Amino acid sequence: MAGKVTTFDHDPRRPYWPIGFMAPAVAPLLLGMHLLGANQWIVAALPIVLLFGIAPFADHLIGRDYRNVTRETARKLAADPYYRRLMRATVPAYAVGILAAAVLVSMAPFTVLQWLVFTVGIAFVHSLMVLVAHELGHARSARDRSIARFALSLIAYGHFGVEHNVNHHLKVATPDDPASARYNESIYRFALREMPGVFLGAVECERKRLARRGKGFWTIENELVGNWAMSLLIAGLLTILLGPAVLAFFALHSLVTWFSITMANYTAHYGLLRRMVDGRREPCRPEHSWSSGFLFSNLLFLNLQRHSDHHANAQRPYQVLSYLPGTPELPAGIPGLFCMMLVPPLWFRVMNPRLLDAVGHDPSRINFSSAADARRMGAPSFSLPGRPASGSEA
Repeated sequence: MAGKVTTFDHDPRRPYWPIGFMAPAVAPLLLGMHLLGANQWIVAALPIVLLFGIAPFADHLIGRDYRNVTRETARKLAADPYYRRLMRATVPAYAVGILAAAVLVSMAPFTVLQWLVFTVGIAFVHSLMVLVAHELGHARSARDRSIARFALSLIAYGHFGVEHNVNHHLKVATPDDPASARYNESIYRFALREMPGVFLGAVECERKRLARRGKGFWTIENELVGNWAMSLLIAGLLTILLGPAVLAFFALHSLVTWFSITMANYTAHYGLLRRMVDGRREPCRPEHSWSSGFLFSNLLFLNLQRHSDHHANAQRPYQVLSYLPGTPELPAGIPGLFCMMLVPPLWFRVMNPRLLDAVGHDPSRINFSSAADARRMGAPSFSLPGRPASGSEA
């Protein structure tokens, strides 16, 4: 349940934003533990324990935070270089973290299972870097957008920035958006649709942009080609430094970070739909995104959980995003939600009633994944991309 929203004339979270450096510090810490002789299972399992055990516990121990800032304060904070400098400094910290993780897997006597546990766990931790890139990628500064592209290249996810900024904000909470999860769609079904959909959407966006300039796809002006080249360069440098075996780590690490962002996307718009009005989608409003007020994960995830305000004001920097009363409210922070969604029956049991309450039990406001669900809920019509809306589709 949402608490009372209070307004401040300063940023009450200002001293705590450096918490974002905790994630890139994990791998160097574990490398140090290994060099000091720590048990290999402790080193391998600690990233997963931190994100899926300690972080959800910290969320509920610290509690929710519904503090906003005044409009005048928001203008001052948006212009304060402190916040932008934190973002910029975090990117090289993540680069060091990825290098430390690669060094660790190249020298530690991990078993195959330990290697898998460590690589998956540290990839989940490093996926928070995408949120830094997301923040910088929305900036007007060309320098910030370049830093964002480098950050995404560290995990071979350069297509995210292209698709997110062009397609997702346009198509959000519609059946046409691969990054908007549908009612009764499990995280696994969603991933099979979202991950290739985001990639193909980015390719199509860039192809159209270049075509408008009279260019073909394979050109040096192609942002995706530049991002892919940077990722290949990073993989090549790691191979030269640490040997070819590190390529398996780089590949799995990148893939898991993609899946982690898919999981975050799954929470952001689950089941919510922008209705058709006079043949067009209604504008994106705060009620088309889920939000969460848990303080610790909002600090860790750069206010990503104040998602309703982000979609209402895409250019608004993370430090001034507001909690908007009356918007759909998630039952946990992102780490806890990750644990829940991995067990789909549990996710549906918790989230489907919340979704119905959020839309006022109006099926026309639900993004259905199947005609059967739409009929059962009494929706007037059902459609998926490339198919006309119909009340009788199977």
